[in-house]
Amino acid sequence: MAEVQVKRVEPMTVLSLSFTGAYEQTQDRLEELMAATLRAGHPHCQPPMALYYDDPAKVPAENLRAEVCLPIGEAYEPAEEGISRKELPGATVACTVYQGPYNLIPQVYEQILEWTKANGYRYAEGVPTREVFLKLFGEAEDPKDFVTEIQVPVEKA
Repeated sequence: MAEVQVKRVEPMTVLSLSFTGAYEQTQDRLEELMAATLRAGHPHCQPPMALYYDDPAKVPAENLRAEVCLPIGEAYEPAEEGISRKELPGATVACTVYQGPYNLIPQVYEQILEWTKANGYRYAEGVPTREVFLKLFGEAEDPKDFVTEIQVPVEKA
Protein backbone atom coordinates (compact mmCIF):
# COMPACT_ATOMS: atom_id res chain seq x y z
CA MET A 1 0.00 0.00 0.00
CA ALA A 2 1.13 3.53 -0.70
CA GLU A 3 1.70 5.96 2.12
CA VAL A 4 -1.38 7.15 4.01
CA GLN A 5 -1.77 10.89 4.49
CA VAL A 6 -4.34 13.14 6.13
CA LYS A 7 -5.70 15.97 4.02
CA ARG A 8 -8.65 18.31 3.71
CA VAL A 9 -11.02 17.67 0.80
CA GLU A 10 -12.75 20.90 -0.19
CA PRO A 11 -16.51 21.17 -0.81
CA MET A 12 -17.56 20.61 -4.42
CA THR A 13 -20.60 20.66 -6.66
CA VAL A 14 -21.47 17.28 -8.15
CA LEU A 15 -24.09 15.48 -10.14
CA SER A 16 -25.18 12.49 -8.10
CA LEU A 17 -26.97 9.19 -8.65
CA SER A 18 -27.84 7.35 -5.43
CA PHE A 19 -28.44 3.61 -5.22
CA THR A 20 -29.13 0.90 -2.69
CA GLY A 21 -27.70 -2.60 -2.88
CA ALA A 22 -24.38 -4.32 -3.42
CA TYR A 23 -21.47 -1.96 -3.91
CA GLU A 24 -20.41 -4.07 -6.91
CA GLN A 25 -22.99 -2.16 -8.97
CA THR A 26 -20.93 1.04 -8.65
CA GLN A 27 -19.41 0.67 -12.14
CA ASP A 28 -22.83 0.25 -13.77
CA ARG A 29 -24.31 3.22 -11.90
CA LEU A 30 -21.29 5.37 -12.77
CA GLU A 31 -21.59 4.47 -16.46
CA GLU A 32 -25.29 5.40 -16.27
CA LEU A 33 -24.49 8.79 -14.72
CA MET A 34 -21.67 9.54 -17.17
CA ALA A 35 -23.85 8.65 -20.15
CA ALA A 36 -26.66 10.91 -18.94
CA THR A 37 -24.39 13.91 -18.47
CA LEU A 38 -22.71 13.41 -21.83
CA ARG A 39 -26.12 13.17 -23.55
CA ALA A 40 -26.98 16.49 -21.92
CA GLY A 41 -23.68 18.03 -23.04
CA HIS A 42 -22.27 18.52 -19.55
CA PRO A 43 -19.05 16.57 -19.05
CA HIS A 44 -17.51 16.37 -15.60
CA CYS A 45 -14.52 18.53 -14.66
CA GLN A 46 -12.70 16.28 -12.16
CA PRO A 47 -12.37 12.52 -11.66
CA PRO A 48 -15.60 10.67 -10.89
CA MET A 49 -16.14 9.23 -7.43
CA ALA A 50 -18.32 6.97 -5.33
CA LEU A 51 -19.55 7.64 -1.81
CA TYR A 52 -20.26 4.71 0.49
CA TYR A 53 -22.43 5.20 3.58
CA ASP A 54 -22.43 1.74 5.15
CA ASP A 55 -19.93 -0.90 6.26
CA PRO A 56 -20.54 -4.05 4.17
CA ALA A 57 -19.34 -6.13 7.12
CA LYS A 58 -22.24 -4.80 9.21
CA VAL A 59 -25.04 -4.10 6.72
CA PRO A 60 -26.66 -6.69 4.43
CA ALA A 61 -25.75 -6.16 0.76
CA GLU A 62 -29.33 -5.36 -0.26
CA ASN A 63 -29.42 -2.46 2.27
CA LEU A 64 -26.07 -0.82 1.46
CA ARG A 65 -26.38 2.87 0.56
CA ALA A 66 -24.10 4.57 -1.95
CA GLU A 67 -23.97 7.17 -4.67
CA VAL A 68 -21.81 7.90 -7.66
CA CYS A 69 -20.81 11.50 -8.33
CA LEU A 70 -19.36 13.60 -11.12
CA PRO A 71 -17.84 16.93 -10.12
CA ILE A 72 -19.23 19.64 -12.38
CA GLY A 73 -18.07 23.21 -12.70
CA GLU A 74 -21.03 24.82 -14.44
CA ALA A 75 -24.60 25.72 -13.64
CA TYR A 76 -26.62 22.71 -14.75
CA GLU A 77 -29.76 21.13 -13.37
CA PRO A 78 -30.13 17.53 -14.51
CA ALA A 79 -33.41 16.56 -16.14
CA GLU A 80 -33.02 12.77 -15.92
CA GLU A 81 -34.85 10.96 -13.15
CA GLY A 82 -32.69 9.94 -10.19
CA ILE A 83 -29.86 12.36 -10.98
CA SER A 84 -29.48 15.40 -8.77
CA ARG A 85 -27.12 18.33 -8.37
CA LYS A 86 -25.76 18.76 -4.87
CA GLU A 87 -22.98 20.24 -2.80
CA LEU A 88 -20.65 17.73 -1.19
CA PRO A 89 -19.32 19.12 2.08
CA GLY A 90 -15.62 19.26 2.74
CA ALA A 91 -14.02 16.63 4.95
CA THR A 92 -10.78 15.68 6.63
CA VAL A 93 -9.73 12.30 5.26
CA ALA A 94 -7.01 9.71 5.67
CA CYS A 95 -6.24 8.63 2.15
CA THR A 96 -3.99 6.64 -0.09
CA VAL A 97 -3.73 5.98 -3.81
CA TYR A 98 -4.27 2.34 -4.69
CA GLN A 99 -3.47 0.70 -8.02
CA GLY A 100 -5.18 -2.58 -8.75
CA PRO A 101 -8.52 -4.35 -9.11
CA TYR A 102 -11.54 -3.11 -7.22
CA ASN A 103 -12.14 -6.43 -5.45
CA LEU A 104 -9.01 -5.85 -3.31
CA ILE A 105 -10.04 -2.38 -2.11
CA PRO A 106 -11.60 -3.68 1.15
CA GLN A 107 -8.09 -4.69 2.27
CA VAL A 108 -6.88 -1.14 1.64
CA TYR A 109 -9.68 0.22 3.83
CA GLU A 110 -8.53 -2.08 6.63
CA GLN A 111 -4.96 -0.80 6.28
CA ILE A 112 -6.10 2.84 6.32
CA LEU A 113 -8.22 2.24 9.44
CA GLU A 114 -5.27 0.55 11.18
CA TRP A 115 -3.08 3.52 10.24
CA THR A 116 -5.63 6.00 11.64
CA LYS A 117 -5.74 4.22 15.01
CA ALA A 118 -1.94 4.08 15.19
CA ASN A 119 -1.65 7.78 14.35
CA GLY A 120 -4.16 9.40 16.72
CA TYR A 121 -7.25 9.48 14.48
CA ARG A 122 -10.58 7.71 14.38
CA TYR A 123 -13.22 7.17 11.73
CA ALA A 124 -15.61 10.15 11.55
CA GLU A 125 -19.03 8.53 11.99
CA GLY A 126 -21.83 9.64 9.71
CA VAL A 127 -19.56 10.79 6.88
CA PRO A 128 -19.29 8.55 3.80
CA THR A 129 -16.04 7.12 2.57
CA ARG A 130 -15.03 8.19 -0.93
CA GLU A 131 -13.34 6.43 -3.79
CA VAL A 132 -12.01 8.81 -6.43
CA PHE A 133 -11.44 7.01 -9.71
CA LEU A 134 -8.20 8.41 -11.14
CA LYS A 135 -7.89 5.71 -13.82
CA LEU A 136 -10.91 3.47 -14.21
CA PHE A 137 -12.63 0.97 -16.46
CA GLY A 138 -12.54 2.27 -20.02
CA GLU A 139 -9.25 4.07 -19.35
CA ALA A 140 -7.33 0.92 -18.47
CA GLU A 141 -7.62 -2.47 -20.17
CA ASP A 142 -6.47 -4.53 -17.22
CA PRO A 143 -7.97 -4.13 -13.69
CA LYS A 144 -4.43 -4.21 -12.26
CA ASP A 145 -3.97 -0.80 -13.90
CA PHE A 146 -7.00 0.87 -12.25
CA VAL A 147 -5.97 3.75 -9.95
CA THR A 148 -8.25 4.79 -7.09
CA GLU A 149 -7.74 7.30 -4.30
CA ILE A 150 -9.43 5.89 -1.22
CA GLN A 151 -10.56 8.52 1.28
CA VAL A 152 -11.72 7.63 4.79
CA PRO A 153 -13.21 10.52 6.84
CA VAL A 154 -11.32 10.97 10.11
CA GLU A 155 -11.13 13.16 13.18
CA LYS A 156 -8.59 13.44 15.95
CA ALA A 157 -9.07 10.69 18.56
